[in-house]
Amino acid sequence: MKKKICSILLAAALALSVTACGSSGGSTDGSTQAVTTSSESKTDKDTLVILGAENWQASLSPLKHTSTMMLHAEAIALEHLLVMDEKTQEPQPNLATEWSYDDSQTVLTVKLREGVKFHDGSDFTAEDAAASCEAYSSSQNVSGSWWADELKCKVIDDYTFTITPASGKPLGSLVNMLCSTPIMSADDLADPENTLDKRYNGTGPYKMVSFENDTAIYELFDDYWGTLPKIKKIEYKYVADATTRLSALQSGEADVIERVDSDAVSVLESDSNIVVDKFLTTECKHLIPKFKMPPMNEKLVRKAIAYAIDYDGIVNDIFGGYAEKADSFISSTIWGYKAVGGVGEYDPEKAAECLKEAGYENGEGLPELNIYTSVGFYPKTKEYYEYIAACLQAVGINCKVVPLDTSSWGDVLYEGTPCYMIDCGWQPSGIEPELKLNSWYAAGRISHYEPTAELQDIMDRFATETDPDKRKQILQDEYLPALAEEMPDIPIIKSMTIFGVRSNVKGLEYTSGADYIFTNVTKE
Repeated sequence: MKKKICSILLAAALALSVTACGSSGGSTDGSTQAVTTSSESKTDKDTLVILGAENWQASLSPLKHTSTMMLHAEAIALEHLLVMDEKTQEPQPNLATEWSYDDSQTVLTVKLREGVKFHDGSDFTAEDAAASCEAYSSSQNVSGSWWADELKCKVIDDYTFTITPASGKPLGSLVNMLCSTPIMSADDLADPENTLDKRYNGTGPYKMVSFENDTAIYELFDDYWGTLPKIKKIEYKYVADATTRLSALQSGEADVIERVDSDAVSVLESDSNIVVDKFLTTECKHLIPKFKMPPMNEKLVRKAIAYAIDYDGIVNDIFGGYAEKADSFISSTIWGYKAVGGVGEYDPEKAAECLKEAGYENGEGLPELNIYTSVGFYPKTKEYYEYIAACLQAVGINCKVVPLDTSSWGDVLYEGTPCYMIDCGWQPSGIEPELKLNSWYAAGRISHYEPTAELQDIMDRFATETDPDKRKQILQDEYLPALAEEMPDIPIIKSMTIFGVRSNVKGLEYTSGADYIFTNVTKE
């Protein structure tokens, strides 16, 4: 019976997706249109041209965003104190060479690499590292939402400093978080309007030399402390329309494109001039209820919505298998991941029971619920939210999908424009779970959710536990199940990130957060 319902819902969703309007971002799929493919790249052999799918923010400052594309862009020029070995899930030296805790497991002493220079020619010292850690963790900055505590730092000498959580309590995520904290110049942090907002000044192998017309240009930094990559120049450009990105790759005008639509995979894989890289990342896609809009503050309504969604149908019928059903509040690539009961469970009967218990039997008494989603950035969003709308309608929940261009969607998501629900993905730059959990479930975050006293106690204990085994136990046995009980958001899928790459580009690698690794890249 469920299978029959799924087929009916899919047909309805596809019909709706044809007639629904509101997109100003160009084609939302259409990615398989015939395009003349060039066997030769039209880009310079020493230049890598990358087309991104998310818009640039008004400021380039790492302190002012949690944007995926901005994280990718800054990672080209900025470095971190540590890097995560994702196979062992253990931090490794980078700009920091040594680190150790005191007996209280509260104060971390960090020793830095000597002889490192910023792109402006200044020396990298403990003053820069300390200022970066304090600013990036500050609750006064957007980047502070990643953190469970602010940091206070003390410079010991030019290449040694200490880090202490502002609360005076241990911070179990601290060392992992240093793998995701971009290091900036203390001088730039002191004068952000003339520096951080306008350019990247990091210690990485590539230096930003210009930024205009939605395009950042990077060139090799000759004074880089490590081994220089072979590619001399990188162009990173925002292109809103998925079809335009695809056409540029096929014609040889782009070397790499992000967020390839699943419909286009077979087309690209049949082209000998193109390679398709596809892999699970740290990203999950979620449906976020906005708690300031009743009845989204009612747990039973949220659970009814969660049970009403046919997750397997989305994965198989909309994405063609190029995604996985979400079964937790974090991706399976994240440290400490565990599937949790009640997440990703399709059960229309339970949905109906939740509605009845909440006083909305068959949906009676509920307002029409709008769902805002972006087009042109996350693949297939309009299609699978039309599918979700049909699922909800089947249990009596009337809702309307409102597609927006990426920039307008971001305004609704972050600026608090009233809505009942909004689509969102979250792709942390590292595998530390707090990069997702604290950003979403601490008080006053993206959905305006206020954790219960019980959940807050779990969050506090998880934040201050420094023993990895005990941290994992709290996460898996308490934290994730407590979220499933509250359902502050509804996990939909684990994203499979799909990149299209010209076949003459060799050696391109990625982190689990989909940042680029250019170390071994060459162009033939």
